[in-house]
Amino acid sequence: MAANPGRPAIAAPAAATPPAEAYAAAANGVTTTVTATPDKVETKVSPTSQQGLAGNETGRQRFGGIDFGIGFAFSYDLGNNDRVKEAEIVNGIVRVTHTENIRARLILESHYFFTPKSALFSNYTGANCAGYTGYPDQYEDCTSRRKTFGIGPFMAVQPGSDNIIDAIGAGVMLGFRRREEKSASFNIGIGVLYDVDTQILGEGFVENGAPPIGETQVRFRRQSQSGLLIMTSYSF
Repeated sequence: MAANPGRPAIAAPAAATPPAEAYAAAANGVTTTVTATPDKVETKVSPTSQQGLAGNETGRQRFGGIDFGIGFAFSYDLGNNDRVKEAEIVNGIVRVTHTENIRARLILESHYFFTPKSALFSNYTGANCAGYTGYPDQYEDCTSRRKTFGIGPFMAVQPGSDNIIDAIGAGVMLGFRRREEKSASFNIGIGVLYDVDTQILGEGFVENGAPPIGETQVRFRRQSQSGLLIMTSYSF
């Protein structure tokens, strides 16, 4: 249709462009939606993101159809390369400004405890309750105490954005149940955590060294890398 010379043309509204905050939030596992105004962003926190787990008041979270507990984890990198978050070239030298070789994180975990007989963790010598079979109250008390200690395997998962797994680990865990609250306990585990997407310096870049000829900005590459995992959780 030909334009009407007596009527001014009406420009189509420009599409809203997400501001930088939207991309930063998405990188941390936060889903963002953009309103009609480009400088306004409505954020929705993913329940499996670090922010979502921190606000979880139940201590449980379903992921991939499995019910996990939430634990506090500490990881120490065991790989051959530093985990570099930020670096720059200063006066012809590569300077690393932010590493993530040591990380504290919230993590999803599932464990299984065996409850072996142990004199060390029971008030009854040898944790043998057979001598109390004629005394129901004492027998129940003995067996309850015997099962306040557990040991067994655990697995840990750290979800990323869009429910993608960022890290997965496994190890051995000890559990010490609180007698007054049968389901509550203090557990501590040690194992290995495998980060599937770690950022390191690109080929040819070495910390405190000169960059490759012709390079004016630091390049990065991503790879998987393992680390020592120490974690705690609070259900038996």
